Amino acid sequence: MSLSLSGISGEITWTQTKANTGFLVTRQGPDKVDLSLSPNTTTYNEVLAVQGTLAASANTTINLNSFTNLLGVAATCTKGIGFIIKATAADLKIEPGASNPLGWWWGGTTPSITIKAGGFFLIGDGGTATISGSACNLKITNLSGSVTATYTVAFLGGA
Repeated sequence: MSLSLSGISGEITWTQTKANTGFLVTRQGPDKVDLSLSPNTTTYNEVLAVQGTLAASANTTINLNSFTNLLGVAATCTKGIGFIIKATAADLKIEPGASNPLGWWWGGTTPSITIKAGGFFLIGDGGTATISGSACNLKITNLSGSVTATYTVAFLGGA
């Protein structure tokens, strides 16, 4: 499978103002910190895109090594360069899976990140993260004991 276009973008923008008695308002901005990556679509030629729901306190595991893409084609990835997860309705926790844990950006196999409802986590790796059959799983947990959560995931990788 070969992608014809891919990109990873992250940005935080702002404008700041301060009232000054007897003087004009001081303004800084608009300003931003941003970065975009345009991965080579020959090297990074697979995308996993999935949306799902998790009942209260439920969890699921996402395998970034072996999956079926949106075109119904089986994909195997040995490297990754971009990942985003979006949380809707409830807070989500992402962490390496219990079996075959993915250590990619974690620096280990026991840390986690909590994404508040309405928020997201994005990583665009300037290098190549290794994905393998023994290092591929991410666990997503709904932290609400009463609300169903929706998650949306996109992963950009290659063989």
